[in-house]
Amino acid sequence: YEPDLNRAEAPSIPPGFDVAEFLAGAKAAYNRIQESWDKRDLEDIRHFTSPEVWEEMQRQAQEDPTPGKTEIVLVKADILEVKSEGSETVASVLFDVLMRENAEEAKPKQVREIWHFSRKESVPGSFWVLEGIQQLEG
Repeated sequence: YEPDLNRAEAPSIPPGFDVAEFLAGAKAAYNRIQESWDKRDLEDIRHFTSPEVWEEMQRQAQEDPTPGKTEIVLVKADILEVKSEGSETVASVLFDVLMRENAEEAKPKQVREIWHFSRKESVPGSFWVLEGIQQLEG
């Protein structure tokens, strides 16, 4: 599935969906997952991700076990789409981020990713979990 990044119209948002609250939570999740990744604290990451995403991050941590220190300069988040899929709500967020992945980088680099979050609507009080990350070029 590829959301259309070039469309001009606003994304369709279900009635009652609080965009500002969701984006605040999505940015907080982005920062916390990045911070936990820098420490290679996979147990913390497990709270915010689907089992599939957690397994992929665990695999990446085995390939690159050295903790890092990412400086996030700016996080811009926009909702691309919110839709219902059976008993789940799925929200796709475009993160446009400026970051330094090490102190030697003179200027921050731009990272653009689409994060897909889901929440089970059939379970009262269920949390949003990260279902997938799509890297964007440029």
